[in-house]
Amino acid sequence: METITYSRVGSLDIKLDLYIPPEPKQGLVPALVHFHGGGMIAGCRKTLFFQHWLKDAMLEHGILFISADHRLLYPSTAFDIIADVKSLFAFLASPSFSETHLPSGVTLDASRIAVSGESGGGYATRAAGIVAEPKPKALLLQYAQGGQLLDDHWLAVKDRDVPDPEGGIVTKESVAHLLNDTQEPVSDDPMPFLGDDAPNGDSGRTKLLLWWWRTGGFVDVVLGVNGMSKFLRGLTLAQREGFLPEALRKVILQTQLTEKFPPTFLLHGKDDKLVLPAESQLTYNRLTELGVEVELHMLEGAGHTLIDEKNPPNLAAGAKDAQQKAVEFLVHKLKG
Repeated sequence: METITYSRVGSLDIKLDLYIPPEPKQGLVPALVHFHGGGMIAGCRKTLFFQHWLKDAMLEHGILFISADHRLLYPSTAFDIIADVKSLFAFLASPSFSETHLPSGVTLDASRIAVSGESGGGYATRAAGIVAEPKPKALLLQYAQGGQLLDDHWLAVKDRDVPDPEGGIVTKESVAHLLNDTQEPVSDDPMPFLGDDAPNGDSGRTKLLLWWWRTGGFVDVVLGVNGMSKFLRGLTLAQREGFLPEALRKVILQTQLTEKFPPTFLLHGKDDKLVLPAESQLTYNRLTELGVEVELHMLEGAGHTLIDEKNPPNLAAGAKDAQQKAVEFLVHKLKG
């Protein structure tokens, strides 16, 4: 594995990890780009706790696996994430990438790049399907954010406490150090509770997602416009899209789908409470209307990350079969 800086914004290096198959085929080879989870606010390219199956499968099929960072929400916005996606694809498509980072005689075929994203990484994956050049061959969206950002799940003020993944509940006090201090842009935020190596400890940024979910302010952070969530909250769901200025609508990705969107495989747990399965259903419905090739696999008894609610939790029944179908979908699109 090699860590590579693919973009620099000011003093911030934005990186990817490149995994090469043990015996790569000479000539042109395909690649899968993966975007990590973390609610668009936390996580990093090392966050592969739920994705080793995908990495291993791609390498076994002779496909490069590229796990990429992007700028994280707060203080960055969705506009910055989209800019990073564009920069990443330009970097990978450049001849210098293969010349510098791949074995002699091996070249990335930039016309055969697929993209995967889990949870928050689904936003960058959807963005790649819309703005990336060259256009991805296929997308894998796993319980992916960005399918519906204007519903009450993200906009409503919740009247209940939100559990902290590390114990207790998320309160304003628990995120005050992040909200009150000036934040520098960040693209790498390890999540130790998922096994990430975090030399500086847990930043607490995962709590921000939960806090903004509870207070209904997440869309303000996505757009970089304070007060927009409150304004949209006062409208019906049917009105919200139309009242967004065109410049802001561009980052509400459900409004940007066209018939040019890549073939897509959607995987979601029916019991997911963090990213509602309705987000994947909406994407499936819209792509079907547009005539885009799309598959939707909804798993009974599966929550977020396809885990069941047993104690201890396990991968839900049917998840491995669905993951294998996802692998077959990607391999078919990348290798024919």
